[in-house]
Amino acid sequence: MRKRIVIIMILCLVLISILLVWWMKGSSESESEILNSDSSGSEAPDSGGNGGEGSSIGDMDEQDYGLKVMEMDGQEQDETIKKLFSFMESCEEVYGRIADAAGTEAKISKHSFGGEGDVVEDALHEMIEIGAAQGLSVTCGSRDYNLTNYRQVDDALRNALAGKDAETEFFQVNSAFVFRYYHLTFVGDEMMVTSASAMFGDSMEPALQQLEKIQAYRWEYTKKGWLIWEKALSRNQEMDMHIFSRVLPLEEQCREIAKEYVEPVSYFCNNLFLVDWDMSGMDKIEFNDLFEFLYAKENGKRLEEEVYADGIPKEEFESVIGKYFDISVEEMERYGRYNGETGRYPWSAIGIRNRVQQLQPSFPEVVRCVENGDGTVTAYVEAVSVEEGLDCYYAHEVTLRRKEDGSYVYVGNRVNREQSFCIPAYRARREFEGMMDYE
Repeated sequence: MRKRIVIIMILCLVLISILLVWWMKGSSESESEILNSDSSGSEAPDSGGNGGEGSSIGDMDEQDYGLKVMEMDGQEQDETIKKLFSFMESCEEVYGRIADAAGTEAKISKHSFGGEGDVVEDALHEMIEIGAAQGLSVTCGSRDYNLTNYRQVDDALRNALAGKDAETEFFQVNSAFVFRYYHLTFVGDEMMVTSASAMFGDSMEPALQQLEKIQAYRWEYTKKGWLIWEKALSRNQEMDMHIFSRVLPLEEQCREIAKEYVEPVSYFCNNLFLVDWDMSGMDKIEFNDLFEFLYAKENGKRLEEEVYADGIPKEEFESVIGKYFDISVEEMERYGRYNGETGRYPWSAIGIRNRVQQLQPSFPEVVRCVENGDGTVTAYVEAVSVEEGLDCYYAHEVTLRRKEDGSYVYVGNRVNREQSFCIPAYRARREFEGMMDYE
């Protein structure tokens, strides 16, 4: 009897649970109907979609972020490939020469030459000039060479900005010897991009890698001369869809100063270009954090952390810093916190526990140089952020003094806060020293 009562009680509990779940489901559906109705009492689209089309969230993502691929007929495909392969074939002799020097035909880059990047750069520039002689507009993927025959591209882009239908084309070759071809067509506000990329194969024949035609999500041609387009709406920095191509040329002096005196230091974990300073305020510079970047520029290799774990020897520190600044030994000892007992300047390797998170520009660009009449030149730097789609993410002015041998020393920096979209964050590594041993 007792066993029967227990079974009946269990069955009742199960039935009550089923009824409770059913009731909660009905309440939830009623609440959902209320939330999906507007203030006038009319129902919203079935799934929150667009104009009652019933688009799901996944469909919305596809609509917002999806690449708008356009069909290409056989003739357009053939013409695109023919133009790309024709340019590559004209560069075959140069490529073969550098491939032989690298010891391989298919996979060569700056790294193939043990740090002799100038060999690759010279080859790239030679290829660009071969295209220029054919009347082609060719640019360098390393962004260190002006677009050849740029006026034909510039004219087309200005017509497009004026609302006129236009078309233009240009080529690109990069340090991995990937050749690219772009054909741009402008109709109204829209830009269609036909692109192809290829490399030389093992048999020295052009091998197609990619061929597509898209409608760009957005495009602009900036006053500085950057053509920027977004293939599709970028979800985040890891899935960035921006393409940057500089059309208007830069002066050679601007490129030289950027390459030799701005790019090697840049903005990562040092503050040379992140604070205002001049010859009367050099104490604002964290020379200990700056040292390894100037060391790498001077020696063509990164500083070995194990060798300098106990600090930088006095002679070595002062030799490197002294080459790039008009600064006395006494000032270096004071600003660099020289330790007379050890004969070394303190230094800490960059780690996740002694730096702040920085939103870094993609690369700095010197857009203008002004001779000041006193032996100094001011370089106006506007750092580009490809991920943000900005040709001026951070702006500052670097002043340098020319020495008798033609090289320069740094004599000042000024941050242009009004023109900067973002100033990279920085905190001196020495400020973390008390925290390094804390767990």
